[in-house]
Amino acid sequence: FWGYGGVFCRPDLINAFVSSARQKKKKVFVLFVETKSSYETTEQGRFLNFSKNKIDWESLSEKVLLVGNTKKPHFAICGKNLKKTKTEIDLSQYQVFLKSGMFSELNKSLADYFKYRVDKACGIYSPEKTLKNKIVRISYVCELTEPCCVYVK
Repeated sequence: FWGYGGVFCRPDLINAFVSSARQKKKKVFVLFVETKSSYETTEQGRFLNFSKNKIDWESLSEKVLLVGNTKKPHFAICGKNLKKTKTEIDLSQYQVFLKSGMFSELNKSLADYFKYRVDKACGIYSPEKTLKNKIVRISYVCELTEPCCVYVK
């Protein structure tokens, strides 16, 4: 379980992305880019439960340590085989996957999408010639497991 908060990559979006990719027989990977963050919270706590639907809750294994501000909504990506890597990708070669028409520009590249406090997204490899390359170094990669993304509390 890799826990996170925010508004852009909620479990319904992640699960729709995975479902769409699997229907097209595509592989899905979780790529981690290290980012500098000044995030601090005084509301630190341990998450003890997870749910696929926010109705039926299960206990997290004692081996799982998820901490954060328990007073705000949080989620977790479920994966296995976390590996360190030094791969680089060009974000301009990926399009943002959006489940609904949240944004007016549906053909936005990840290079244009990651701004301000946006630091998570679902991307579809869609290579095209561009003058705006944005290379990032991938530090870690893992495989998704079922359930792919859950709510935690």
